[in-house]
Amino acid sequence: MPNEKIEETMKRIYLNENENEKDFIIERKEKQYKFPKLILIMRSELYRGMFLSVTNDTSNKVTDYSELSNKSFQLFEYWIYSNQIKDEIEITKEIINEFEIGIDYFQLNEAYPNLFDLLIIKFNNQN
Repeated sequence: MPNEKIEETMKRIYLNENENEKDFIIERKEKQYKFPKLILIMRSELYRGMFLSVTNDTSNKVTDYSELSNKSFQLFEYWIYSNQIKDEIEITKEIINEFEIGIDYFQLNEAYPNLFDLLIIKFNNQN
């Protein structure tokens, strides 16, 4: 994706005076989480494409990620904000398997550091 278009979209979101349009809502079961669109653009090809494909993105679309376990969602949420794996959460084979699917779903493959690699390293260090 051309850098100019990414920069243009990020400036449009950042300079938008309507605070509600700066966030994207992710819904899990009956709870909603607000994520800044700018962070999602930096972390995920899926969201980058979603926000860049709409010329005037005035919605804060709602996506349902109820299929993720609570631990996996906590890892995802923490990683989106910090680009790190949360220390307090034990990485299990189940979480790794779930995240392998989730990483493809969220299109986080291009992220650096690679989330899946970080999970494997943490898992190996715990065992």
